[in-house]
Amino acid sequence: METTRDTGWNRVAAGAGYAAAGWAVAFALVHLYWLADGRLGLPEGRSVWSSTPLLVIDVIAIPLCAVATAVALAPVRRWGRRVPDRLLTGALWGTTALLVLHAAPSVPDWFALAVGSRSTGDLDAMARFATFGYEPFFLAGGLLFALTSLGRRAARVSGAVRRSAAR
Repeated sequence: METTRDTGWNRVAAGAGYAAAGWAVAFALVHLYWLADGRLGLPEGRSVWSSTPLLVIDVIAIPLCAVATAVALAPVRRWGRRVPDRLLTGALWGTTALLVLHAAPSVPDWFALAVGSRSTGDLDAMARFATFGYEPFFLAGGLLFALTSLGRRAARVSGAVRRSAAR
């Protein structure tokens, strides 16, 4: 009898899960770097220690990234089988929604820049930081979590169809 491990969708879901976990680890490392007073990637003259909102975001983001790493790995690691299916599905899609919605406000700027109705000179330092820095990173993470979710679902459906055909 064939299992979902043998399907192409399982490989897609696994690859996306590992990539999403890597994304979450990278994001945690960026926040740790900023928490250690690193300034690369922040607008000029900014640090998380000079901005209470940025500091709070950093302190919250690091454990959230750890949770996101576990959520991304649960579908592809043996220990993840112990996670209730509905909980894991909700966590994957919830993470997807959070990340994609976070990036959504930059979509009009990306579109305006792509069609030439705006230039980078029209954006202030924070808008450039959002548009070219962290929002694309949020969107990429959201797409990786979505692909993990879709690949996981397709692998389960494909495996169920193959199992019922083998009967």
